[in-house]
Amino acid sequence: MATTITAAAATALVLLLMIPLSGNPVTATVLVFLMGLTGFTVNPVVTALAVRFAGDAATLTSALTTSAFNVGIAAGSWLAGAALDPALGLTGPPLAGTVIAALTLLPLIALAVAPLPDGPGRGEVFRRRAQRTGHGRPRGHRRPERPEESGSPLVRAVET
Repeated sequence: MATTITAAAATALVLLLMIPLSGNPVTATVLVFLMGLTGFTVNPVVTALAVRFAGDAATLTSALTTSAFNVGIAAGSWLAGAALDPALGLTGPPLAGTVIAALTLLPLIALAVAPLPDGPGRGEVFRRRAQRTGHGRPRGHRRPERPEESGSPLVRAVET
């Protein structure tokens, strides 16, 4: 969660810096690069968090988070276009982006400080899913024997 909050805060800061510094092409280019670097850090982390708690619906959860990002991109693009109002000029889109990025911090911080709901904790949910799927074997788990080590009749037949 710390990565997500840091990335969202850094995105808001970079967008805020774009307002006064976007007049210089060099600083504007650097800030656009930093905005992409900080902004696109959030997507895979949020998707991984959602999938971790998805239980049996990991594929659906991944699809829904990706769809939500696409809706956000479309809505943000529309809002930034609307922010090109003559009163705001070229500072409108970074101002709108700053407000949106700052608003994303509210639910992220709320999730970070909220207690876990009743029921199994985060680690227990992950362990149960790992046991069902066979992924993420717990420490000390012995790997299954190889067929040649098991004394399988099929292996003995092939060897003779």
